[in-house]
Amino acid sequence: MNMTSFRLILTKRWLGFFALFFGVWYPVSLLIVSAYEVTGHPLLFIAGNVFTPLWTLFVSFLYFRKAPDDWPSRFITAFGWIALMFVFSAILVKPIYGYPWTSIINVDVLNANWINVIAIVIGGFAAHKTGLNHQEDAETEPIEFF
Repeated sequence: MNMTSFRLILTKRWLGFFALFFGVWYPVSLLIVSAYEVTGHPLLFIAGNVFTPLWTLFVSFLYFRKAPDDWPSRFITAFGWIALMFVFSAILVKPIYGYPWTSIINVDVLNANWINVIAIVIGGFAAHKTGLNHQEDAETEPIEFF
């Protein structure tokens, strides 16, 4: 995998779908966690644990309908989106929760996010196996890094 391959994967579309993923995931998760903390209702605990992987699977399925059908694309997207999710969550944890950014970087949080990596890879695989992919229409204009 060379730099040209990364440029074919990391497009404006890639960042746009990450923005969709994070822009919906963060507020919804915040609401679910807040409601669970206030009420302690067990269904909210279940909803909090089910929402993230299902939302991740859905967004990755939509993204990969017009993305390259190869394993490097799936893994770069999976680890890239999760890394960006950690970065933006770390930026927001102080103003939203009042905790230092280091509070979200621990073994428990890392272990909990492996399901999201798997959901992205499965979403990419499923998008190309359903016949709903439209890769020929995909945007191929890479992001300029320099």
